[in-house]
Amino acid sequence: MNPLRIAAALVLFCLSSGAALAEEPKGTAADIARLLVPQEAWTAGLSQLAKDVQGRLQSHPGSHLRLPADFQTSVRAELEKVLPYGELLGLHARALSATYSEPELKDLLAFYRSPLGQKWLQVTPELTEKVAGETQQKMEQQMPGVMERLGKLAKAHPPESSGT
Repeated sequence: MNPLRIAAALVLFCLSSGAALAEEPKGTAADIARLLVPQEAWTAGLSQLAKDVQGRLQSHPGSHLRLPADFQTSVRAELEKVLPYGELLGLHARALSATYSEPELKDLLAFYRSPLGQKWLQVTPELTEKVAGETQQKMEQQMPGVMERLGKLAKAHPPESSGT
């Protein structure tokens, strides 16, 4: 999955839930979480999110903001407060622990550490992005026809009288 999407979704989740963890979680589920969302992916996702936040501030209609030279650093620091890496790992670890038994978690960890599991971790984000892009393109190409057919269907039925 795209690191930006992960970070954005989790920032929204944390804002709405008020979840907080003091330190990184421990155990098999946390080890899997570290493999699924390496710190580099979290860092890249927050960096992209910080750029997007700054861009939104600057592009707001009528905005005449003068941003300090270190503003990007401030944006990044604010986002890191909302979603520290340890908290992201905790979210993943709790979800994994709620879904899988400890023996299943150990099997998953063994898989992710295997050569095939490492390949899966490496190629899945790109595969997911590719499929999502192809899906979006197909939907956009087909949508005019879908809307036309649905429009004809909607026009084929006269409005019901309200009885008044």
